[in-house]
Amino acid sequence: MDRYKSTLGIVINKKTIKESDILVTLLTPREGKLVVLAKGAKNIKSSRLGNIQLGNTIKAHLYQKNNFLWLSESQNINPFLQNGKSLAQLNLLFYFLEIANRLIAENQHIEKIYDISQNIIDAINKNMIHKYIQNEINFLEVLGFGVPLDIKEAFSKKDYKISQKLIKRFFESIIEKPLESNKLFK
Repeated sequence: MDRYKSTLGIVINKKTIKESDILVTLLTPREGKLVVLAKGAKNIKSSRLGNIQLGNTIKAHLYQKNNFLWLSESQNINPFLQNGKSLAQLNLLFYFLEIANRLIAENQHIEKIYDISQNIIDAINKNMIHKYIQNEINFLEVLGFGVPLDIKEAFSKKDYKISQKLIKRFFESIIEKPLESNKLFK
C-alpha cells in the first residue's frame, strides 16, 4: 500500500483507546478489512467522530506509518443513521457488523464481500427483509461456508423468520460462540 491512500470503507467496528483515540475497522472494496487509528477523533474539535459511526460508508484518507494505518480525514458518503431507525433495524445492523468483523480476517480481501455488505446495509435501511436474507445467503456462499439445505428451503418458502433463525444459528456454529449483538436489545 502507498504511504498515502484514499478508499471507501464501511465502518464495521470501533473501539476507544486512551481518552481521545479510536481504532476503526473498515471493510473496503480493494484492501478488504483494515484496522486504522483515528488519533484524537474523540476530541471536541475533531470532525471525524460523526463520520466513523457504525454502518456508515465513508471515504477514508489513510496514512501509513510504522506498519500501521492512521485515519487522517474522513468524509461521510452514506450515513446509516441519517434518518431515524427502528430498534429492529439497529439490531440487524449490529448483528451483521459483528458477523462481518468476526468472519473476515484483518487485511483479508474477499471478492464481492464489500458489495454484498453494502447490499445488506441498504436492505436494512429500506426494511427489505427478503433482500437482507438473500444477501446474508450470498455472504455465506462468497465466504465459502456454503448454505445448509434447511436455510434454502425456508427462504424459498418465504418463511423469513425461520430463515433468519437458521442463518443466525449457522453463523454461531461457524464462530463457535453466541453473537453478542443480540444481547443489546433483550
